[in-house]
Amino acid sequence: MILSCRAGNGGLAPIPQQQQPPQQQQQPQRTQTRNIGPGANGPPPTQQQPQQQQSSTPTRPPPAFPWSSRRFNLLPPEVIPTPSVAPPTSPSPNPFPRYGHALPATATSNGDLFFFGGLVREMPRNDLYAYNARDSTMTNCQTIGTAPTPRTGHACALVSNVLIVWGGTENSTDPTSTVKETLDNSLYFLNLGAWFIAFYPVKTCYARVSK
Repeated sequence: MILSCRAGNGGLAPIPQQQQPPQQQQQPQRTQTRNIGPGANGPPPTQQQPQQQQSSTPTRPPPAFPWSSRRFNLLPPEVIPTPSVAPPTSPSPNPFPRYGHALPATATSNGDLFFFGGLVREMPRNDLYAYNARDSTMTNCQTIGTAPTPRTGHACALVSNVLIVWGGTENSTDPTSTVKETLDNSLYFLNLGAWFIAFYPVKTCYARVSK
């Protein structure tokens, strides 16, 4: 209580005055504002927890589809070396489009797939091509010996380094052609190491064509 003096009826009288509240009463209000936000005084916000869970889960790779498209490069033809004759430098003729050709189900150890014959613009062919699956190249291969006649609908298999051609029809499917279809019942063996085709007649099997 603070005393103050004022003039009155012949004497001094104390006048009480109201004291101010102590400053310590405002401290609880200040301490309430200090505990807002992350830190040692409280837990981290709950909004950041889902982000941490999403980053920890592994991401799955996109699905792989079985089909793809690749262009092949045409290399110069593989020819039999001839003295005083330079090997060709121009690319091999494009073998496609064609159908009715034969392709083995397996490739060589070098990744080569050989296909023989077939129809090109409704005309049978007896050319041999090698497709390399490693570098996507196509090469026309020249052979020596007795090669099979132009045909379609034949079968082809690869055994070690020998390519076997069997069966098929030897004429065109052109409806305007007057030549009848001729079925072949011979086996042809091509030694891929020597590019030589040997002719072996088969007398015990009937001629046939694949459909």
